[in-house]
Amino acid sequence: MLTTSSGTWNRRSSRSSAPRRALASNFPLPEPNLLGIGAGLLLQRVLPLPLGGGRRFAWQRGIGLAAMVAGCTLIGWAWAAARGTRLAEPGVLITSGPYALCRNPMYVGWSLLHLGIGVVQGDAWTTAALPFSAASVHRQVLREESQLENKFGDEFRHYRHAVPRYVPPALSRGQGWCQSAGPARVHRSG
Repeated sequence: MLTTSSGTWNRRSSRSSAPRRALASNFPLPEPNLLGIGAGLLLQRVLPLPLGGGRRFAWQRGIGLAAMVAGCTLIGWAWAAARGTRLAEPGVLITSGPYALCRNPMYVGWSLLHLGIGVVQGDAWTTAALPFSAASVHRQVLREESQLENKFGDEFRHYRHAVPRYVPPALSRGQGWCQSAGPARVHRSG
């Protein structure tokens, strides 16, 4: 134990909480989605614009909740698959788990969460912000892919060819949406 001007510090407790802090610091929060959700919810408070002209449909809440659950599940699964890698500066190319289905599962998850929040709230502003958030995220993805190609070379080029950027082939009638094709046959590198 150490005593400092701010109180007593226990080395044992700081060591046990360090892995939790490191894990939490590796949890990406995409600013475009957060900004779109926040701006939409704020605008909805100031200038209400209900989704569907104010008519709430019974299925609307169910669809919104399903999108939110799917988004959170995908984010959690992708986070778990990447837990041993620093996402800001990866030392290995993650190609297992949800990354075997699409190259950007966390971004897809955040978009589903964004959509679900807008639909559940019946909020046209939040829902309308999604395409703008998605366009901003897409520009970010293009930059990240360029960096990954520079870092991992042929390994990333093979992965890019084998795994679609956003939507798995099973959900896009056999053609992975936003680039290429076929089933993933790439394994975790490292």
